[in-house]
Amino acid sequence: MVLTWSPPVSAEFWDAYLDWSWLLQERRAALSPPPVHTPDWFTPMFVRLKASGTPPSLEKTRKTILRHVRTPGDPLMMDPQEFRRLKARSRPNDPLQGLPDEYWLYLRRGTPPSDYGDLMELIDVGYPVNLDASGSHSWLDEEDEVETSKPEKSGKSRPIVAIIDDGIGFLNARFRKPTRNGKYRTRFHAVWLQALETRRRGPGPRRALIGEILSRKDINKWVRKGQELEESAVYTQLSQQLFGMNEPKSLVFGTSHGTHLLDLAAGANPEDGDDPVHRWPLIGVQLPPEAVADTSGMRFESYMVQAVRWILSEAARINKKAPVIINLSLGMLAGPKNGTSFAEYQIAREAALWEEVTGQPVRIVWAFGNNRRSRQVAQFDYDPGAGVIEHQITWRAQPDDLTASYMEIRTAAGVPSDQIEISLTSPSGAASGFVPLPTGAYRSLDVNGAPIARIYHVEKHSLSPTVEQVATHTLALAPNEAQVAGEPLAEAGTWSVAVRYTGTAPCAVHLQIQRDENLPGFHSGGRQSYFDGGEDAYVWDPEFRNWSGLAPDCPITRAATHSALVTDTGRQIFSAAAAMWEASTQSYIPAYYTPDGSDWTVPGPTVATRAEDGWVERGVLSSNTLTGSVSPVAGTSAAAGRLTRALAMNAKLVVQNAAAGGGTQMDDLVGGVVPLLPVPPGETNRLGAALVNVHMGARPRG
Repeated sequence: MVLTWSPPVSAEFWDAYLDWSWLLQERRAALSPPPVHTPDWFTPMFVRLKASGTPPSLEKTRKTILRHVRTPGDPLMMDPQEFRRLKARSRPNDPLQGLPDEYWLYLRRGTPPSDYGDLMELIDVGYPVNLDASGSHSWLDEEDEVETSKPEKSGKSRPIVAIIDDGIGFLNARFRKPTRNGKYRTRFHAVWLQALETRRRGPGPRRALIGEILSRKDINKWVRKGQELEESAVYTQLSQQLFGMNEPKSLVFGTSHGTHLLDLAAGANPEDGDDPVHRWPLIGVQLPPEAVADTSGMRFESYMVQAVRWILSEAARINKKAPVIINLSLGMLAGPKNGTSFAEYQIAREAALWEEVTGQPVRIVWAFGNNRRSRQVAQFDYDPGAGVIEHQITWRAQPDDLTASYMEIRTAAGVPSDQIEISLTSPSGAASGFVPLPTGAYRSLDVNGAPIARIYHVEKHSLSPTVEQVATHTLALAPNEAQVAGEPLAEAGTWSVAVRYTGTAPCAVHLQIQRDENLPGFHSGGRQSYFDGGEDAYVWDPEFRNWSGLAPDCPITRAATHSALVTDTGRQIFSAAAAMWEASTQSYIPAYYTPDGSDWTVPGPTVATRAEDGWVERGVLSSNTLTGSVSPVAGTSAAAGRLTRALAMNAKLVVQNAAAGGGTQMDDLVGGVVPLLPVPPGETNRLGAALVNVHMGARPRG
């Protein structure tokens, strides 16, 4: 096997993850039997419309885009929710006047986005989807005007709790409310079960259909069956209808992440008619299983943003003044960590602008992350004056990895990315050497002409006139275990990464290995690669009482090990850390996995809540998928669920603060109905400003 490094190659790619994943997919497709139908690939794009026409106006642009997406064979398409939004805004009385003209579109692959450059500005690009598959979606009519259901009105300060997650057991009794005749009905206003996009064959609107939306009326048809309802049978039927034969179906499993967290956030005993939680309306979005399985985050960003936009529209139909609390307990590790990751930026923007323009309060709750001890973050410090211009570290790729591995290498704020050069050496010794790499270019490690590793220098991207994703370097490795016989594979083992700094001022460079694990219930085949720092990475750890500690001079660090989606500090954004109750001291301590903030990202989470009942009794008890079943759930996801409940319990305070404007996140918690406890000294970088002492939601042990 002969391995050779290519010289720098200039290419048109938006993102290293998208480019590398598409290369691997095309390579596997060429080695597989041909599909029954020729795939028709479309690329999701988030765009901002420009004024056009003579004289230029946004109204003319809206109508032009509508004409495109209605025209058979046109390269542009939309999904039904975004189409309804654009169509509504194209009428004389714009119902969303004041909000930016931003939309998700789908562009047939191979069509240059520049063909529409006079109509729109490209903000972000998602992973291509095959719209060749057929689908049957009864909730759509010719112009996508069918409403989810007639809304039930809610009091001004009664919170609307929403969740975006995987596996939401919407039939579980914890999400029902009693009626006057002694029966029950769902608290869900609507549930969107997302699936990879398809389109309807034959006549009908040209739409990219993203799964199925269930209305309150749909759900109540099942709930009214009472004791005759077989929840698992309903979930199985829906899952078979929406998802491919080989895809995980979380609602078929006994435990499901979304059910656990929604129970902590807004679950209630349906027999307790006096519980005020029974009056909280619910909205749910279940992400496509393929998007959840890809822990790099490459596939879920577009679905998450679409979900937030839909939730806000549906919440306004329930009550335009009621606070909306959205739980988002998903994340990835590597990213800019400065508020410019697209999903993080856009979700914060949607929340802030919606609250500003409509007056409806919005709060977003993220999980802070669970990767403190995973050895996926490192930092190189350079001081040219002292002769320190080059550092090296080991990147260990575990064997039997069926998925790609990625590493992001970012310079400190204000330091151009072209002031570093990167050398990558394979386990067998094929070294790239230090070669200047311009932005918009890559170098490939090839075996018989097929790339098995790459060094990318990704161009900067503008998110708005004042917000920019800076240029960065990304390293990509092919799998080292084949999904398809004959595909070129990277080597497992010790890869060496060296970074040379060419600037003159002292500088820090941050290295982050992206998430690549195999989630419970999923079969992506990922195995997490990690940094190895030699002897300095294996010193005595007094917390675990083993040799897993990090020496002070070790480049591997536990700082900034939090999720890449928790660094926007907007007023509407919260992040939750996990606290553990320690019975021996009768106090709270940080859970071992809850990460540290840092001086280059955020100093720490917003607050912490109890996510661990102790060293022996793992996690906290919460509902499984089916009614009546319970099991432990842990992690900062559990903490985020409980923080969501605390904010909902403080709904009146949230409404008051939104009306007053300004302030900080703590204003929604201090003085509310949920008590706050002080954080132990020296732990604010892991637990935030306070411990939110909310115990509702979780079931008692014993």
